[in-house]
Amino acid sequence: MIDPTVGDRIVVRYRLGRADVPADWRAEPNPTVVGGGPSQSDVTGVLQMSDEQYLKVDRDGEIVAINRDAITSIRLLSRHVVRNSEIRDVERALCTGCDATHREEIDGWVVSAGGSSPRGRSAVPVEFNAPSAAVAEIIDWYDDLDLPAFALLPDRIVRPGRVAVDDAQAMEVLVASAAVPVDGLTPIEVGEGMWAVDVEASNDALRAAARRAGYALHHTAVVGELIEP
Repeated sequence: MIDPTVGDRIVVRYRLGRADVPADWRAEPNPTVVGGGPSQSDVTGVLQMSDEQYLKVDRDGEIVAINRDAITSIRLLSRHVVRNSEIRDVERALCTGCDATHREEIDGWVVSAGGSSPRGRSAVPVEFNAPSAAVAEIIDWYDDLDLPAFALLPDRIVRPGRVAVDDAQAMEVLVASAAVPVDGLTPIEVGEGMWAVDVEASNDALRAAARRAGYALHHTAVVGELIEP
């Protein structure tokens, strides 16, 4: 799970039955209380503050505090509703704009090598229903270059389990309305009035710097070495 950064839109799931969490907004507990154990509720909003004890979330103008001890899950959301077709369009534009020295399209996948970023060294599914059956051919393409075969798999575009990667690392694709400079990031124009950057989810400092500069989450992805089917 990618840990949220201030400014992210999130869903926080938490246990009820405590004084240091918001009351359930539903008329009935969800799930139903069983055996006297606490039920759960959730809050959707924009993260305003995070420390070792609390998260504070802006829920439609109301700031609510949730004790971390009560939290059972946190899900990171795109700042705005994003269609799968928009994810594919942004992914294609990012692949086209990266600094790869080798690039080819194989059965709906853009396959890149020789770049300075994970994207510039990976295969990315960009067409609707880009088949997992193409993985063997993609691995052969990298073998011909004497390179490892990596794949960058956008969330919601590849069905879980259809394509497997080893040592998967989480990535974020962030967008802004201008090519705002951030040290360590190279904005790529992905549409009219839209620029995007790839950020490794493990780099909290860079994620926070990008958000301060005005970038917001568009979608997430994982990158790792392809496992031959």
